[in-house]
Amino acid sequence: MILEEKQAYSELEQNLAHFTRALGHPARIAVLVELARRGFVVQGEIIQVPKLSQATVMQHLRELKRAGLLKGRIFGSKADYRIDSENIQKFEFLFKEFIQHFDDAS
Repeated sequence: MILEEKQAYSELEQNLAHFTRALGHPARIAVLVELARRGFVVQGEIIQVPKLSQATVMQHLRELKRAGLLKGRIFGSKADYRIDSENIQKFEFLFKEFIQHFDDAS
């Protein structure tokens, strides 16, 4: 996206799009749910997500980290990472702010 096009969107629109791109794949949502189920932190172990190969899980972990939804090191078949609670809360705030635009529509 060229700079002029990007500047045409508000900060809310740009930031929300950043997070929703990462969450736009159901496997990434499944990975985050599994991490939340495990207590938000994985240290030196392989995370298993039903119906996903380990290589696929690792790729989705990398994408979630790139989006800022995870912190830590992802290397080989094992990793030390955790959910970035601060950015999850930022996403929640942005999404609620977005949804407020539709409150008057109902």
